[in-house]
Amino acid sequence: MEETNERDAVDVLEFELDTDGFCVEIGYIAEIVNCGELTNLPSTPAHIEGVLNLREEAVKVINLKRLLEVGEEYTDEKLIVFKRKDGADSRLGWLVDGVRGVHSFPPSEVEAGGDEPGVEGVIRQGDDFVIWLDPARMRI
Repeated sequence: MEETNERDAVDVLEFELDTDGFCVEIGYIAEIVNCGELTNLPSTPAHIEGVLNLREEAVKVINLKRLLEVGEEYTDEKLIVFKRKDGADSRLGWLVDGVRGVHSFPPSEVEAGGDEPGVEGVIRQGDDFVIWLDPARMRI
């Protein structure tokens, strides 16, 4: 087995939608919070759940299950809040069922993600897979 150099490994936050595992590179994330009361945004796509006032800053909340067509109801509403993009009016947050933790993966363990927009790759963990999402490439 090839020895992994720590600087080659990528740190990701692993989270759940239903019972499926997903992850996102940790460098995109500002914080993880419990999702509070949302204000509805009129005339927006169905996957935009609303906006959250997080310490006097607007966070647009994305219903990731609707966007990815994975399940319906959330079991534990955690919100992954992303760092603000340059020039953006508000920050984005992904609504997820739960957070599994931060893990490091060497690039050699990541299989190609195919042509799906926003899918960076797939990571095998025993008999299960974790889908690696790239928020910069997702159509939100």
